[in-house]
Amino acid sequence: MSFVSYKKIGNKEYAYELTSYWDKKAKQSRHKSKYLGVVIDKEKKVFKKTLKEKLLKEELILDFGDTFLLHRFLEKEGFTKVLEDTFGDKTNMLFNLVCYKLRHPSAMRLAETWQNGNVIRHLCKAELKSQRISELMVEIGDEDNYRLFFENYLSFIDHSSDGLLLDVTAMPNQIHIPFSQWDYHDEDIDKQVNLMLVVDKASSMPLFFRYIPGSVPDVSSLKPTIEELKKLGIKDTYCIFDAGFYSEGNIRAMHEKGIPFMVRLPSNRVLYKELIKESSDLESMKHASAYGERGLFVKKHGIHLFGKKAFAYVVLDPERKGRETRKLILRLGETDEITDDKEFLLKKKGIMILVSSIDLPRNDVVSFYYSRHTAEQLFRFSKDDLELLPLRVHKEESMRGYLLLTFITLSAFLLLKKKLGKKVTVEEALLLLRNLKAKVFKDEMLIPEMTKKQRGLFEGLDVLVPKVLGI
Repeated sequence: MSFVSYKKIGNKEYAYELTSYWDKKAKQSRHKSKYLGVVIDKEKKVFKKTLKEKLLKEELILDFGDTFLLHRFLEKEGFTKVLEDTFGDKTNMLFNLVCYKLRHPSAMRLAETWQNGNVIRHLCKAELKSQRISELMVEIGDEDNYRLFFENYLSFIDHSSDGLLLDVTAMPNQIHIPFSQWDYHDEDIDKQVNLMLVVDKASSMPLFFRYIPGSVPDVSSLKPTIEELKKLGIKDTYCIFDAGFYSEGNIRAMHEKGIPFMVRLPSNRVLYKELIKESSDLESMKHASAYGERGLFVKKHGIHLFGKKAFAYVVLDPERKGRETRKLILRLGETDEITDDKEFLLKKKGIMILVSSIDLPRNDVVSFYYSRHTAEQLFRFSKDDLELLPLRVHKEESMRGYLLLTFITLSAFLLLKKKLGKKVTVEEALLLLRNLKAKVFKDEMLIPEMTKKQRGLFEGLDVLVPKVLGI
């Protein structure tokens, strides 16, 4: 006796013929299953060709696992909705480029070639010709889209009042737009655009970026950035920034807005020299402090900073002092005359001074400040791994769109990294999953068996991989 059974997978329904028979050995009734195909008309029992016939017409094999994981994971996390709410019908093309930059960062003109060999061409159908990509950069770089994205993104992303990390990096280029201006970079003069990045201290997630004319000094970019953050709804919170932002105007502005802060004190300031002189007993066990595997000395001073009460922390790294002292002695030479300036040069070796508007536990000061390195690491990743440089744009809108694409890609990378934990890196996970291919037929693809490691990655991220996927 035979009957037809149906099974729904995804948005398609499949038919199987089940035939009953008596198993003499087991002494019980069993069923044999025969695949009939995709259901076309259930009432008339019309099905597509059998799998056996279809296998004879396999069209191609595509990279599957890596981009399927990205697609399903970012959709599940809600990040894809942020893009859809901002960019509408441009989302598919944008998502293709995000996957491209994460999987094969190279010139945009090669994106279509990559897409042709990847399952993303079916998951997010979009045209990746060079002309269309150029047009997309202008479209997503529109000022309204730029603002709308950050409104949606900051509503989606977790950010706390634990602190903001602010940093600036130079982007040398040869493009001809007003923002690209001549300035010093790596002891040379280059045309450049400066990029300001704001990072959440607790989550290490990027929150915001803005680009600044290359000739504008870092110190002038802090107040406008704080103003923009307030308009985007980021509450006043602890800000950590480097010596390049230290100025009377910035310090006073932070006090006026009631924003607590920490900044490294530049060594050319009078206050710096005074604090060095007042720290003659710095190398004492009462000032000893552990930072990871490093032993430091940290001495706190109460100070008045531009008329406001603040705290200064003189931090000495003995190992760094030894290296810098040796270099100084070799550079000055034994026959050089000893002067007060040279004595001061010797005393400040291995020392940095941090200034905070609020009193912090002495053992937490260094870790607070060094959390700023998160922003530096994100800059390095953007430049080296996501190929932020060189900039290949010729309009301000195109540049803003390209920077926004890089920011979105960076955020997607960090969301996945956070979910994967420390057992495996994003690079390792995506490389391992790239080996999972898909066999493509006329209107569906078959996913072969996974290895134990591949299955573990999908299960760890709660992503279900179907055996058959309609296209």
